[in-house]
Amino acid sequence: MAGNHYLTSIDIGSEKIALLVAEKEDDGTHLRIIAHNVCPSDGVKNGSLRSIDSLSRVINKLIDQTFESFNLDFDRIRVNISDTHLTCTDGMGKVSINEAVTSKDLDSVLESAMAMSTPTNKEKLHIIKKKFTINETVTVDNPIDMEAEVLESKVHIVTVSSSSIRNIERCLEQCDMELDKIILNPIAKSQAILTQEDSDNGVCLVDIGAGVTSYSVFHEEGIVRSGVIAMGGDEVTQEIAFAFDTSLEEAQRLKENYGTAKLSSLNEEQFIDFMQSENNDEHQLSSFELSEVIEEAYRGIFVLLRNELKHHNLENIIKSGFVLCGGASKINSIEELVRDFFSKRVKIGKIQRTRLSGLEAILTDYRYEGAIGLLLHEGDLSKTEYVEANNRNGVIGKLKKAIVGNF
Repeated sequence: MAGNHYLTSIDIGSEKIALLVAEKEDDGTHLRIIAHNVCPSDGVKNGSLRSIDSLSRVINKLIDQTFESFNLDFDRIRVNISDTHLTCTDGMGKVSINEAVTSKDLDSVLESAMAMSTPTNKEKLHIIKKKFTINETVTVDNPIDMEAEVLESKVHIVTVSSSSIRNIERCLEQCDMELDKIILNPIAKSQAILTQEDSDNGVCLVDIGAGVTSYSVFHEEGIVRSGVIAMGGDEVTQEIAFAFDTSLEEAQRLKENYGTAKLSSLNEEQFIDFMQSENNDEHQLSSFELSEVIEEAYRGIFVLLRNELKHHNLENIIKSGFVLCGGASKINSIEELVRDFFSKRVKIGKIQRTRLSGLEAILTDYRYEGAIGLLLHEGDLSKTEYVEANNRNGVIGKLKKAIVGNF
């Protein structure tokens, strides 16, 4: 990179790729965005990398344009990953304590919690510490020096396919870029959008992208589960194209310019000119008919999401409701549709500004949500104090290394 004060992120999506460079302010925690760029994606479909060569060409072009526009040179990048084969597991650890909790006890309980075997085709991407429990009743962030008989810990472990990680690494190698770290897309988005209050009270962040819809559920101690559904805004576009016998480009235009996610929200019918693909003649369609197709397509996505939440017994802990983000969440009346479908509170996510500054046009542009989340990601902040205080190379140090990066 150009220096230790800079962070660079690339958000790789099915529809677009966004790049951001941020500078660390004097306090070391606040970031100021100093460079940005976005371009259409290539080589990615349904959230998965399908062509390393195609994607690396796009990223190289994006990097060159950013260098020319902002005169910044960098070689170390954070990137996101969306893997439909990801798994999430909570590891549990429990040890007996002799009077007060020591650093050695902390090592032991964390090692016990992380002791989970991983299939040969999977890798641990995130190991996220949750809170500790003293004597099975008292929950604390840092148990060092506290009197106890039993210490328990819980960690949230996210595994993804090894091939997905290797493909990203090869892509960046072709771009002559060094990998800073890979972050699961919904976890990155949560860093940019969710408030602590949202997370504590129980919330489901839903990122409706072009190729996939990813989600993360948070409650009290932190993240509970993440998942990726292999459907997104492209599915809606395809349904429009099929229903009205038109091209994908024309269907995308209809969705973006006239689309409404909930039919009942339309006050009056209007007729929309469009081109059919068969004879390239101009026709008209009803806004009611268009909305009906769009609503049905979105409901198909939410049926899969609801099934996921039910399967993992998560519906009852989502007290704060749903927060929506991603390009396909910008359609009219999407909040009404989700509220009606899940009978929960719903809001459109906004980028949190507490640790961030920069050009207003970037901070309000949904295309940069993922890249901002990558910049803000710092892993498990609540254990930084005792990791640094003990300053050892034991299990705690290894856990810190795993959470903060180096993937």
